[in-house]
Amino acid sequence: MDPDPVEMANEVKSKIILHWNCRGLMEFPEVIRQHGSHIQEIYLKWNKLTTLPPWITELFNVTNLYMYGNRIEQLPVELGEMTQLTVLDLSANKLELISGCIGNLSNLKSLYLNDNFIKRLPIELSQLNNLEILSVSGNQIVALPEWTGSLPRLQELYVDNNRLKELPNRLTIAPELTMISVCSNRLKYLPLNGFLSAPCIRFDANEYLNYVSYPLLFQLLSQLRTTVVRDRECLAFGCFKTHYDTNMLNTNTKLYIKMKGLHEINADVIIELPRQMLKIHEVHENVTSSLLELALRKVYTERYKHTLDVSVSPANVTILYKPLKNIELDFTLSTSYTLYNLLTNGPTGICINSQCQQPIFTEAWIIVGVNRYAESMITIALCCSRSCATAFAAHSSTTTINLHWHSIN
Repeated sequence: MDPDPVEMANEVKSKIILHWNCRGLMEFPEVIRQHGSHIQEIYLKWNKLTTLPPWITELFNVTNLYMYGNRIEQLPVELGEMTQLTVLDLSANKLELISGCIGNLSNLKSLYLNDNFIKRLPIELSQLNNLEILSVSGNQIVALPEWTGSLPRLQELYVDNNRLKELPNRLTIAPELTMISVCSNRLKYLPLNGFLSAPCIRFDANEYLNYVSYPLLFQLLSQLRTTVVRDRECLAFGCFKTHYDTNMLNTNTKLYIKMKGLHEINADVIIELPRQMLKIHEVHENVTSSLLELALRKVYTERYKHTLDVSVSPANVTILYKPLKNIELDFTLSTSYTLYNLLTNGPTGICINSQCQQPIFTEAWIIVGVNRYAESMITIALCCSRSCATAFAAHSSTTTINLHWHSIN
């Protein structure tokens, strides 16, 4: 039975929050345009809408728009004129591309794009300076852009059930993050640096993720004592297995780690390092860092104070990060632009030697071990020099069993 237009008009006139879910609507009701300029929240979930009308901008009082479970394939550019929106839910539609017009929604706090067919996020979303929740689970996203870590007010990031192989390094210096959920992806590693805001990180069912960095391990262990994850007895389910992805990128540095017979593990393990890490050394290698690495450290420490404090009892990691100088860097050549990205995305790690605190970008001395706090888990520590690696290895002997490894590049 078709809805009564008079009854619909009366309902629109009498309400501020309009709930028209599950009504089989094929078009955005024109009656809302005619009588609903006062409406503040619209719920049109589980209908059959294929698009939004251009006149939606006339609904200038709407702050919350919920379009979950429709058949929308593309968004009108006029949607970007609804700058009063604070919540936009376009989950469970048929979107393949996200229109850059969403980047104009300057007051948007919550953006839900779950269960679509999205492969990438447009750079225009980096303009959403008030965004607090970004949820894009259940899509086909292979990589998150680094700018997600630069959203100044982002608190919660949900990217479960996608195709991620890594996380943006810049997330480690995001100031407000409280939750990152990246379960059921294809992650091979997590960022090696500790996270500035110490967010809760959920990363279950990433079967090729088989190690974690020393500072991140202690941040994760500290979370097990919080109420958020009180129901959990391990850091993640379905991770930290001994097998690895045979389709690993040839460009990434990989380590072959001797594990057979240790803690009832009957196979050696291969781990893949983040692509920023171009050169690695063992503790005994007495060589000097490259000029590239030294230059990156020098420029970074002149502009930022970025320190790391790891405490093992109780498990805790404290990060300090703040700009010291507001200096614009001029990079015009493609090689220089790569260096600019390395600097703005943040270091791969901070030297684990508490007396040093040097940033590490592309080159490090690596100590691989099994931590006594998580005996079935491989952990790695980054040092900026042989002297720091030697000092840390001696200091950490009571908490870490060092493992033998070699590069297989």
